[in-house]
Amino acid sequence: MEADTWDERYRAEPHPWGPQPAATIRARLEDATPGYAIDLGCGDGRHARWLYSRGWQVTAVDFSRVALEAARAKEYGSDIDWQLGDVTTWRPQRLGVDLVLVGFLQIDVDRLGSALRRAGGWLGEGGRLLYLGHARENHERGVGGPPNPRVLPGVADLALAAEGLRVDSLHHVLRDTGNGTAIDVVLDARTW
Repeated sequence: MEADTWDERYRAEPHPWGPQPAATIRARLEDATPGYAIDLGCGDGRHARWLYSRGWQVTAVDFSRVALEAARAKEYGSDIDWQLGDVTTWRPQRLGVDLVLVGFLQIDVDRLGSALRRAGGWLGEGGRLLYLGHARENHERGVGGPPNPRVLPGVADLALAAEGLRVDSLHHVLRDTGNGTAIDVVLDARTW
């Protein structure tokens, strides 16, 4: 999908996933010590705002100008470094990142793997890479999410993307949507 497609989507529905961060992300980061975080593919900024509210210094990156404009207008919007950029080519101005969060970035699996490997290289000592997205298995067994299986990673795809990192967790998460069960996949990895 191109940025202008997402711009139109955000114009039609400024906060398509609601204001709250995903429950899995909240649970995984609830007790994390704040530091410098990058929310890669931040969309409307729900995760970036939550991180900031918990004491993190946040850079949030997305390729939708409309989403970023809406995010800036929300609470904490002026305190977060919102950057327009393509997650497959964007690079931070500084390394030694404490957390790279990638929530529901559903791009071609090969491009996603490449983006996650690059993001892992930005981490400082003890830095953490956390990915949560719709799983490949969701296409046939779950509900919701993208209908294109090429943008749905499996566990093996994420394991390959985390090569060189210490994988603390890599598994499926079943999520009740009210319309059935969605199948997500989470990768939680750190530097050695």
